[in-house]
Amino acid sequence: MPNDNRVALRQAGPVEFVRRTLGENPYDKQVEILNAVANSRRVSVVGCNASGKDWAAARAVLWWVCSHSPSKAIITGPTTRQVDDILWHELRIAYAQAAHALGGRMFRTSRYEIDNNNFALGFSTNSPYNLQGFHSPNLLVVVTEAHAVHQMDMDAIRRLNPARLLMTGNALTAAGAFYDSHHSRRRLYHTIHVAAADTPNVKRGSIVIPGMITPEDVDDHREQWGEESAQYAGAVLAKFPEDLDEIAVPLTFALEAAKKRLQPAGELIIACDVARYGHAMTVVMKRQGPVARIVWRVRGRDTMKTADFLHRYCLDNPVDAIVVDDTGVGGGVVDRLKALRPPRARIVPFLGGAAAVDKDHFANRVSEAWYAMRTRYLQHDLDTDDDPALIAQVSSRKYEYRGLSQIALESKRKNPDRMDEADALAMTFAASRGEFTIWT
Repeated sequence: MPNDNRVALRQAGPVEFVRRTLGENPYDKQVEILNAVANSRRVSVVGCNASGKDWAAARAVLWWVCSHSPSKAIITGPTTRQVDDILWHELRIAYAQAAHALGGRMFRTSRYEIDNNNFALGFSTNSPYNLQGFHSPNLLVVVTEAHAVHQMDMDAIRRLNPARLLMTGNALTAAGAFYDSHHSRRRLYHTIHVAAADTPNVKRGSIVIPGMITPEDVDDHREQWGEESAQYAGAVLAKFPEDLDEIAVPLTFALEAAKKRLQPAGELIIACDVARYGHAMTVVMKRQGPVARIVWRVRGRDTMKTADFLHRYCLDNPVDAIVVDDTGVGGGVVDRLKALRPPRARIVPFLGGAAAVDKDHFANRVSEAWYAMRTRYLQHDLDTDDDPALIAQVSSRKYEYRGLSQIALESKRKNPDRMDEADALAMTFAASRGEFTIWT
């Protein structure tokens, strides 16, 4: 591309490049992202799901390599799928459908090359490429899914001294370089926030841009997770989880546990959070050391059938302990199990409001059980189902201090969303006194 054309493109800016050269029409938040890349050294964008962040990032990359010389653009992220199949896919579409031919060559691999000194390249941070090998006086680095990129990779990116750094991500973690760019290191970044309410489909109440978040998506997330959950805050409001010291299980730990694959060890414990009819569900959770799985979940089943299921499960599996919510209708399940006498398994009635084993530090048994569960999460020593209900529940329950040292779990009256899966998991930690330790 002739140098005078590059100068003209650089002076016109990325928004005009997208509109005139690519023939596309960015919405206002995408305009803000593009202008920020042109004018700010470091840009950090936190957005809701499907907000068009990657669309804008891909167009910024094309503008950069077409308007600067020499120039390099590196696109990286934690997974090959995010880099190759999402962001680079957007880049290929923009290149192929440009109103005016851009020149250069778009490779099947994640590479766009004008010449040896002007190119864009994409790879994940877990690839064998060495980030230290890329230098240019006009280097743009785009980090997608920045909330999930490890600190050591962000440190390697910084050592490249890029002329521009664009990070895009979701508000799913409360630690790391991406989180810091919107908090303690905010002064160093041009920060942009994109909530669902900022996007065209939600603003208009109809499909303006296919594939972008819709009002129906927002309603689905509200119904699935509840408006108070950390997942809803991140996916819809693009709000980072705050007050982490008051959250039983920070969302980032809940998501990590859902992806872990650990080995079961020790006692096989099952726990049953009992419901009868209505909105609540009866949930049976099994846990063997760090590995926990939902084995039964049903709505509208009477207590005798619940007890019979637990008894049959003990006949078919080497269960060491059954923990049953003994409050209200759960008492009938406990009585029935005692009459059935399941082999080997000891029956542990659980009264959440009863006195804690460690009365000095916990207000009641349910607070103590949730704390034991929380400890496993925070020690990265829990492998759970990738279950939206479970993840949303454990990451939305709060605790408070009573007096100088007692910890109390937030009352369900303050958080009316059902907690059946989370309570069942927490109860698996009530089978053994050894699960409880002081909150540190």
